[in-house]
Amino acid sequence: MRVLVGLIFSLLLGTLPLVAGAETFRTEALSEMDRRFMDNQVTALEDIARREWGRQFSGNKHNDLALLQRLLDHKLVKAEDTALLQGMGVVLGELLRKEKALFWTIYTDKLGRSRALEIPGKREFVFPITMISRRVEAGVDVQVREVYDKAAGIVDVIQDKRGFQ
Repeated sequence: MRVLVGLIFSLLLGTLPLVAGAETFRTEALSEMDRRFMDNQVTALEDIARREWGRQFSGNKHNDLALLQRLLDHKLVKAEDTALLQGMGVVLGELLRKEKALFWTIYTDKLGRSRALEIPGKREFVFPITMISRRVEAGVDVQVREVYDKAAGIVDVIQDKRGFQ
């Protein structure tokens, strides 16, 4: 059943990766190096936002989603800027983590090592690092708020099915 639910969610969300328990995987805590790497990605984005508009990320959902959208709309982060696009995923992930009581983890499977958010309970995951980058790199006109809302909705469904509130 979990595999079917995961497949349906994946199809509904297009490139939003959601992993159910069908694969063999392992998780581990983020290392200090992982945390520094993520911080540096966000800092690089903030440097652009400060230089252009005197703004930075605050942890406020409205502010941060609007700033991510503005960076995309003004083409200050382009499809070839993979590290910056993935930094946008870090910002998006931090908002999800705080709002939905998730936690960052390293997810490793046969495809490699990824930074992911784990949904407590049954060990299901979302991968915010690539939610924006994959869309931009594919030439899709990204609406950051829609990406966030879809991801948050999926997390809500998974949490609700396990009795979370």
